Amino acid sequence: MSKTYFYSSIVALLLTLTWLGYELSLRHFVKWHFLVAGGIHFLLAIIINRQFTKKDINYLGWIHVVLAVVFFGYGHFS
Repeated sequence: MSKTYFYSSIVALLLTLTWLGYELSLRHFVKWHFLVAGGIHFLLAIIINRQFTKKDINYLGWIHVVLAVVFFGYGHFS
């Protein structure tokens, strides 16, 4: 994986943590915020997994997949 994709993935994770802190400060959660966050992590999971060519465990790809499923699920079923 190139450094550009690695750092963009880390920046996206940090922005997600910042956004989640903001979202937890609201009185009511906004459904489409979670759907958009899930979509962003879904796209990042595809990009990161296509860049990964070695047989090692792809931790960043798995983190983005899990976040995509969790945010999509919460946004859809809330």
